[in-house]
Formats: sequence, C-alpha cells, structure tokens
Amino acid sequence: MSTLSNVDIEKEIGSNIYIYPFSRSKLRGASYNLTASKLAWSLQTKKSIYDAQTNKLIIPKQSTALIETNEAIWVSLKIAGTYHSKVAWVSKGLSHIGTTLDPEYVGSSLIAVHNHNDQDVSLTPEVDTFVTLVFQYVKTKASVKPGNDPGRPDVLRAYHLTSEEETWLDQDFRKIPDSLKTKMKESTDFQEILDQRKAIKTRLGSSAVYIVLSILFISSLAAYGFLASRKETFANQLWYDPTMNALLGSTIALPTALLTKWLSDISKN
Repeated sequence: MSTLSNVDIEKEIGSNIYIYPFSRSKLRGASYNLTASKLAWSLQTKKSIYDAQTNKLIIPKQSTALIETNEAIWVSLKIAGTYHSKVAWVSKGLSHIGTTLDPEYVGSSLIAVHNHNDQDVSLTPEVDTFVTLVFQYVKTKASVKPGNDPGRPDVLRAYHLTSEEETWLDQDFRKIPDSLKTKMKESTDFQEILDQRKAIKTRLGSSAVYIVLSILFISSLAAYGFLASRKETFANQLWYDPTMNALLGSTIALPTALLTKWLSDISKN
C-alpha cells in the first residue's frame, strides 16, 4: 500500500474517489480533513448534542460523542483509508481517532470521540474539521465489499433520531456512488480541477501536433535529400518524379502548417 499525496488525491477525484462537499482548502500534503455535521449524539444520553441556538456541537466533559462527518465519501476497489485525530482537538482533551475506510465504501462516516477534559468541548458543524482521512492505494483490488451501511444506521438504531436527521442520512448521494458523483459536480473546487485537466489535455494535444508535424517535415526532408543524391539510380523509375514532387511539396507545406499552428496558439493565449 502507498499513501496518496494531495496531488494523487486530486488526480483520483472524480474517478476512484468521490467527496462532497469537496474543498481544496481541506487537502493536506497526504490527507484530507473532514468536518463535523450537525448530526451528533451523546453515547450516554442517546440524544443530539447539537445546540441550534449557538450552532455548536457540545461534547460534555468526560463523555463520548458520535459525530457524522459532513462529507460523504466513496472510494473504488483500488482505494482504502484510515481516519486519524487532529492535534488541535486532542490538545483540548478529545480522544485519539483510529478507524478504517474500506474499498468501495460510500456515505458519511460515523466517528466516535471521547472528551477527557473536565470542561465541555464545542465544534462548529460544517466548519470545524475534526478528523483527517489518509487515502492509500491497495496492492491488489479488494474482493470483499464493505460490510457496513452508509452512515452506520446499525449503530444509530439505539439513538433518538429526528425525522430531519433521518432525512439527512437518507439522501441519495450519501448512499449511491453515481448520485454522489453528480452531487460532487456542484463543488467549485472540483470544477476547477476538471478545467485544469482539460487545459493539460489541450496542451498535450497541441504538443503532439507540433511533434508529429516536425517528424513528418524532417522525414520528408531526409527522404528528399536521399532520393536526390541517388537520382542517377532511380531517375528512370516511374515513381521517382511523383515521389520527389510530393516530398518537395511536403517540405514546403509542413513548415507552413507549423507556422500556422504556432500563430493560432499565440492568438489563443
């Protein structure tokens, strides 16, 4: 297995990795930070810890909270991952995080954190990142699909979910990869990545044109020179004059095509 850098993650976004909402600001050198959603519950009371008046998740002192990530994720059979805690929150008393992302998982992630502090710890949902996800390439494509349902409803059956929370968890893009990919297209940062890919393909295509035209010109010039030097040998052949005329035309037409292409590219830029 090898860890994906931010460059690798951007390369895989839209093909082997889907994330929504997606933001480049959450990319790190070799990970992607995930934000808390408004869906969070106390392990002790089985009730929501979201305070609508302050728009905060409040994790009571010496208690454990279950928090759904705001981001929904899908990875292909080529990708796995691990979830890790962030130093900023561990320094405030929250527990370390360590769990896994299986290949072909889809949905938000349910993360358990314990507040070891003697004071409450609060997070702003959809703003504060509280867990970082490291992606990895698997050596061989996985043959076993994830055993857990999106968002872990099996764990949440014991909790007092409101109809709004159930609706949030039941959104298509949190359960269906194709819906998640469609939703991801709403992310401005993802569209920027797509535009960059198109620009790179255009540049590569343009470079290929220059290379092909240059090779054809050099080949035509070399062939013309060779046949001209062997005129006494081939002059009586029926193909000689038509071939020489075609090669001569190529040595004139190909530089003209190169110049036209160059001027066209300059005007576009």
